[in-house]
Amino acid sequence: MTSYVKVIHAAFTQEIPHMSVDEAVADFPAKHFNTKPPNVPYSFWHLLEHIRIAQRDLLEYVQDPKLVSPEWPEGYWPAPDATTDAAGWKRTIAAIKKDLKQMDRMLADPRVDIFAPVPFANNKSVVRCAFLALDHNSYHLGEFGILRQVMELWPKKRS
Repeated sequence: MTSYVKVIHAAFTQEIPHMSVDEAVADFPAKHFNTKPPNVPYSFWHLLEHIRIAQRDLLEYVQDPKLVSPEWPEGYWPAPDATTDAAGWKRTIAAIKKDLKQMDRMLADPRVDIFAPVPFANNKSVVRCAFLALDHNSYHLGEFGILRQVMELWPKKRS
């Protein structure tokens, strides 16, 4: 593995210095999956689902020439009145983590020139889309953490 691939791999697997998905959702109270914090038009689950949808779109963008991306912005968020249960919450988190692993594998694949423009993706590179996904995830996971704090939803004793 070349040095730049190692750095990229670390960004996708160590999630340092940013909060990981697991850390953000650790011990999250199920009764608040669908809670909308004050002055926020979406719930905690909506925020995770937004991360999942956008990340999946970015992953497919550089792999599937037939991809039709969702309409912006509404296609990147669940319906405002959509809710979930414990199984849906777990599915959303599992899908985020699965797609991160898929992106990491694609970035480490020696057959993929991650810096080359992808013609069907408006000449954007794989690495550009990967880092856009990481940046987007970090932004919204930070938002998730702050909203948890505002709503006093972090465990009292937290490492």
